[in-house]
Amino acid sequence: MTELRRFITVAHHVPGRIRLKLDPAVRSHPKAMTLAALAQKGNGAFRARLNILARSLVLEYDPDRIDPRLVEGVFTEDDPLEAAALADALSAALGLTPQA
Repeated sequence: MTELRRFITVAHHVPGRIRLKLDPAVRSHPKAMTLAALAQKGNGAFRARLNILARSLVLEYDPDRIDPRLVEGVFTEDDPLEAAALADALSAALGLTPQA
């Protein structure tokens, strides 16, 4: 998902729920379908909802199991290498395969 960060803006974040706004240009990116696939995955610590019309993705997570700073950092970190490391850590915490 780190390749898609330039199309994603944090609209709102409270521990346990983050709403991401999606730039319409994301549709032309080859990895855009990973957002739709993300919405299909989930476990006890994580759930995702994609709203195509509102161009938003809501991620709900258990803040007792996943540090909210980690979740927000994936989308707001300026250093690409640090952002990738955060994404890998988040994927591991969620039990998902890391998304490059």
